[in-house]
Amino acid sequence: MGARHPPEGMLKQEAERSEGCSSGCFSDCPTCRRLRKAAVQVAVRNGIADTTSDAIAELAQVPLERALEHYPAAGDCLAAAYDEGALRLRRVCARTLRGSGSWQERLHATVDATIEEFRDQPELARFCMVEVSRSENRVLWATRLAARERFVAILAEECGAVDADLPKLRFEMLAGAAHHMVSEQLQGDASTGSVRERLDQVIDLFEPERTAARP
Repeated sequence: MGARHPPEGMLKQEAERSEGCSSGCFSDCPTCRRLRKAAVQVAVRNGIADTTSDAIAELAQVPLERALEHYPAAGDCLAAAYDEGALRLRRVCARTLRGSGSWQERLHATVDATIEEFRDQPELARFCMVEVSRSENRVLWATRLAARERFVAILAEECGAVDADLPKLRFEMLAGAAHHMVSEQLQGDASTGSVRERLDQVIDLFEPERTAARP
């Protein structure tokens, strides 16, 4: 494990930022949450390209004018919804990776904790892992890349980055492979058991258990 733990404060600051909409209020409010939830549902149902502020407001049962005060464009609401899902993932990972056991054991524990975190939020999981990944929306693309960088930073920090030459590339490969596998599984309506099994395989492939060198 790494000796320093900056993600704790970083995650708190991210939460404070994500809990404010682009205009209208400075802290997360029931209307913001309803709009984000509706945005996820519309995007999963219709696709991100066909997700509009009108559709979001209608599903959330919020007057359009009021919805636009919170999120002036559908893209703003979608980006906020993605940030919410990504933040939940990073919180789970940061907490679980600081647990006991070997690095590989902590990674496997993180898989279990993540599946439990999103078990009751299948639409949010599909939105973050499938819909956003194949969207050409530039705002969402930039949001996704920023979230990936933060996630990779948490992996490197908590592992201790023993590969001094290419630590970032190592964890980018792990994160990319895991994301690709989960996306494929979700598109195929896989069970949580199947997702867990495939993620465990990814961990065993990219982060095999290290044994002490012989003297």
